[in-house]
Amino acid sequence: MYKWEKIDNNKVNLEVEVPKEEVNKALDQAYRKIVKKVDVPGFRKGKAPRQLVEQHIGKETIVDEAIEQLFPDMYEKALTEHDIHPLLMPHVHLEQRNPPVFLAIVPLEPEVDLGDYRAVRVTREEETVTDEHVTSAIDRIRESQASLVPVERPLQFGDFAVLDVHATIEDQTILEHEGVSYELVEGGQMPVPGFAEAIVGMSGGESKSFTLKMPEEFRVPELAGKECLCNVTVQQARQKELPEVGDEMAKAFGFDSFDLLKERVGSDLESRAREQARTKLIQSALEGIAAGGTVEFPPALEDREIDDLLSEEARRYGYRNVEDYLKMSQRPLEQIREDLRPLAHTRIVNGLILSRLATAEGIEITDADVDNRIEELLGQSQDQERMREMLAEPQVRESVAQRLRTSRTLDRLVSIVTEHDPHGEEDTDSGSTAADEPEDDD
Repeated sequence: MYKWEKIDNNKVNLEVEVPKEEVNKALDQAYRKIVKKVDVPGFRKGKAPRQLVEQHIGKETIVDEAIEQLFPDMYEKALTEHDIHPLLMPHVHLEQRNPPVFLAIVPLEPEVDLGDYRAVRVTREEETVTDEHVTSAIDRIRESQASLVPVERPLQFGDFAVLDVHATIEDQTILEHEGVSYELVEGGQMPVPGFAEAIVGMSGGESKSFTLKMPEEFRVPELAGKECLCNVTVQQARQKELPEVGDEMAKAFGFDSFDLLKERVGSDLESRAREQARTKLIQSALEGIAAGGTVEFPPALEDREIDDLLSEEARRYGYRNVEDYLKMSQRPLEQIREDLRPLAHTRIVNGLILSRLATAEGIEITDADVDNRIEELLGQSQDQERMREMLAEPQVRESVAQRLRTSRTLDRLVSIVTEHDPHGEEDTDSGSTAADEPEDDD
């Protein structure tokens, strides 16, 4: 006997009451399973009568085994009878033992209604690349090639210093470094606010002691707000020396002249501006579709996405697992999860909309499409044999197909929402994707 009702967040409350005949059948099966494992005096294993087995191990043991066997089959029958399509495993509670009554909260597959998605319009906003942008980019290139040159003068902001540092708080050593390189950034917060200001004006070979107050919001609570005694010796003062703008600098990057380097920088900036404009356009389009339609999914899906985001964040900071990352962060796990929840929600909504849009627009990927993409990837690989073996795996081919489908869906989305935009022709460069969507980095 089944009762069910749909509740909020795309879930179903399912009540399963097991009929008496099913209970008796399960009890018989439980007895036959258990009797083979227990030793009853005077009987070989598997031959003791049920009454004696119940007396020997307790009737409740057989009942518990029967109840454990009952739910899976009854659950599957309930799903079939009521045409319920679960997304994940249910949360199950035994409400009553005699007769057995199970209560299950079943997360359903997401429901997506795109609304009138073809009426959504977004205007592409592309930033113009100016000479100032190119100059700033070249300055960043020069910074990346800067060398540090020793100077015989007092330290200034922007310099680098080679330091010996010993810092204590209430006799507890918090810094102990010799020959460490430190950049003097005005207003910098590392290692302690005011540290750079305290050593400005020092020269090579000079030592100094000073006291700084730790921030009230310091990541180690027991040290927050306390006085920090710093003993510093400057081994050497260095200033940053940038390469001269000209053909010689360009040749270091493989260009015959500075004009060619400048041209390439401008071209790269324009490509990046187009990609950023496309990403912004796609995100606005997805937001417009979401506002005009409905996307419903169970909270468990959001929690699973948060788990993925946590793992990604740990890897991004160089940690092998989430546990090590959490130790470093000094923040409660629940706070981190709640901070990630809006991003997780956006990623799920975007993904579900794109999947439903692909279906609505009839976007399909053939085996030939996958083969062509794999040949492209092989052409980019230095170890083609190893790459060919990897790409031949069914799950890898499926991943390639999914990424192609997403890429073509994004192209179609751009075409739809820019129908009356003179700059909104369908993109052939699908390298950039919607904000918070995985990049197409096959």
